[in-house]
Formats: sequence, structure tokens, C-alpha cells
Amino acid sequence: MKRFVEFLPQFDGFGLSDEMWKQASYQGMASSFWLDPADYGNLGVSVPEKNAPVIGVLFGREEGYYCLGINYVRSIAGTGAQVMFLDYENHRAQLTDCDALVLPGGAFDSPECFYTDGKTSRLLCPSQRSQAYIECIFDALKYRMPILGVCAGAQMLAGMAGMKLYRSKDLFESPLEHKTSAVKAHRVWLAPDTPFASLMGQPESIVVNSRHKEFLAPERVQREELHLSDSDSLPMEIYATATDGLPEAWGDMHRGILCVQWHPEDMSAEAQAPYRWLAEQARC
Repeated sequence: MKRFVEFLPQFDGFGLSDEMWKQASYQGMASSFWLDPADYGNLGVSVPEKNAPVIGVLFGREEGYYCLGINYVRSIAGTGAQVMFLDYENHRAQLTDCDALVLPGGAFDSPECFYTDGKTSRLLCPSQRSQAYIECIFDALKYRMPILGVCAGAQMLAGMAGMKLYRSKDLFESPLEHKTSAVKAHRVWLAPDTPFASLMGQPESIVVNSRHKEFLAPERVQREELHLSDSDSLPMEIYATATDGLPEAWGDMHRGILCVQWHPEDMSAEAQAPYRWLAEQARC
């Protein structure tokens, strides 16, 4: 059953209350949640064509609500794609109607085995949201669906690839402030001759925002490769690095996977190239 989300001014985003979600999921019938056609115009973008690709994005959480910030929604809608929202219980069924996946940022627990100082035992899901991200990653890879990870979403993809995270700035010395509300936080340097450098127009560096308290460890710290199945693995290439040596963008764009540690949806139109890339991948 198709349902439209609402604009929630108290969160400056789109979503629905838990009560509305329960009504939509009455008697175990999984609903799909979409952006209302009228809201595309309200966001200043065109209503997508009927055959436009569908980009699924996992909801965030506020107390009593599924919600996603308006800038995420505007950036996805601005690509010409249809926007579909995934909840934490029906996400696997909902994802089958999508052509691409966005893993947004947010504050939620990651599995212990993702961290340099964590346990190396089997993958554990510390929260319902974490489990939804992990299952969506597994399924998107299975369907060969392009994925864009942003901030915490990028870290989840890195952890799934066997890359290691630092829990906090206490584990390394850096002159940079990585968790700040500054619009322009610090500069990142792009590795030349990569698909990401080409996507961004081949600059040596760009200035980004930075709102994360956990960090992907430098390449020299990476030790293990997590095999997602008996016949599959997820190698990642570092595409951009901050001046303190911490990775800021990574992925396997040839395979349709891109991760950025910053929030391009909160930056200029030119900086939102990762969202346009995802929509183009979804059209292929």
C-alpha cells in the first residue's frame, strides 16, 4: 500500500509519527512511503517522470517519529528521481521497489567489530536502526543496486567492508575539528585519477562540512577484509583524505558504491554531485 509522508516542521524534515506508521502497517501489511507529488514543487524541484528511477533512503529517528531532514529529501528529489522512504521493519520488502539506496547519517550504535578497539567476533546488530542499515547493504549488494553512504551511513558501509573505525578523536592526534557546525570545516584532498576526482571536476581539494565524532581509520590501520558471503567481498578505495590523514571519501564506484564522510546535501549545488551520480547509476 502506497502512503505519502508529511512535512514535520518541528524536525524540518519529512516523515510520519509512530502512530501513523502503525496504522499504515495494520495487520502486517507492509506499506511503502513516498514523497507526495505536491512536495516536489514545494521543494523547488520538478515532479519526476513516471519512469524515473526510485531512490530509497532509510529514515532517521526522532522521539516518536520516523523522520528525514529536508536537505536530504531535496537533494534526492533534485536529481529527477522518485523518493521512497524505508522504515526499520519493512525495509527489505520496500527496497525491492528501489533502483538505488541512500544510507544517511545519524547518531546510532555500530557493531563492536567495526572499531579498532572493539571485539572481532561475529557481526552483531546493537540497534534496530543498525540492523536495518546492515540488511539494506546486504540486499543492495545482492541486487547490484548503487549505494551512496553519507557520514554514519558511509561508516556503516566501511565497517561492512572490514575497514576499521576510531570511536573518537581521543585515539589519534589531529589539529582539525571534525565535529563542528561550521559550514566550511576543513579541506580534503582528492586522490587524482579516480572516478571520484572525475565526478567532482578534478580539483586537488575541496572544502567540506564535518559533523562526525567517529572516524574511519587511515589505510595503515586497516587489517582485515570482511567477506559478505562465501563468494563475495567488498574492497574499498580511498578517494579523499583530510590533512590529518583520515579518510573522507571511499568506495568502489565501478561497482556503484560511494561513501562521503561529509554532508553534500548541506552544501552548494555543485557539491551535491554524489547524489546526481547515484541517480545516473540508478538509470543504468
